[in-house]
Amino acid sequence: MKQTKFKNDRLFYVPLSEVAKILNVKIHVLYYWEKKFPELKPYRISQRKFYKQEQVELLKKIKSLTDEGYTLEAIKKFLFAPKKRIKISHAESSTQPQQKEDDIKKVVKEVLQELKQIYESL
Repeated sequence: MKQTKFKNDRLFYVPLSEVAKILNVKIHVLYYWEKKFPELKPYRISQRKFYKQEQVELLKKIKSLTDEGYTLEAIKKFLFAPKKRIKISHAESSTQPQQKEDDIKKVVKEVLQELKQIYESL
C-alpha cells in the first residue's frame, strides 16, 4: 500500500480497495455509505478514490456500529447530532436531594422522548 504524505497537511490517503480490506467489507458497501454520509467524500486522483485518515476512522466507527446492529440513520444521529449538555451551576449543586431527583427525572423523560422520536422515524 503506497501512502502519499503531504508536507503542509501531513495527511495520509488510503485507496478505496485498501479501506475495504481493512474493514472487511465489499467495495459496494463503501459506495453506499458514501451516499448516506456526506462526510465521506473521498478524494479522486486519476479516477481512483482515496480516503483521508480521519475518514477511515469514521468508517471504522460506522462499521463497528453496524456490526452491533444499528441502522445507518441511527448511526448518523448518534455521530453527527448536536449533543445536549446539562449545565449545573454551583447554586444548583447545593439544592435539596428531592430537587436533584426531580431534575434527573426530567432529563430522563426528555431522553426517552428523543428515543421515541428516533424510533418512530425509523
